[in-house]
Amino acid sequence: MKETCFYCQCECNEVHYVSFYTLDEERVETLCPECYQEWLQGIKG
Repeated sequence: MKETCFYCQCECNEVHYVSFYTLDEERVETLCPECYQEWLQGIKG
């Protein structure tokens, strides 16, 4: 089953689920492998 990447909107067979927090509210979104790698690099600093 294909899912849509939260960031780039591509449809992927493989996605990663990540949690985002805004105003003490958790939101779980999907990221494709490429966007997930960028996200990981971003949180590493």
